Amino acid sequence: MEGDAIAVFRDYLRGLPDELLQSVTEDYIWLASQIVIPEKSGTEFADRRECCREECLRRGEPEIYLRAAGEMKPHAA
Repeated sequence: MEGDAIAVFRDYLRGLPDELLQSVTEDYIWLASQIVIPEKSGTEFADRRECCREECLRRGEPEIYLRAAGEMKPHAA
């Protein structure tokens, strides 16, 4: 993901309430897990998942990310 696009996504995340941040984080955790070639860690979904994690930490709410990751476990293949 290009620098401008990632900056726009980070700004978007900053404006979300906690509940919606958790939902978006769940989505990107799932999407990033669907990557077929793990060595391609620079994919857009993985980058956005990392932005979500960083936003949770920036807010001092790491449990948002942990809850999102926990929600995805039952759906993992």
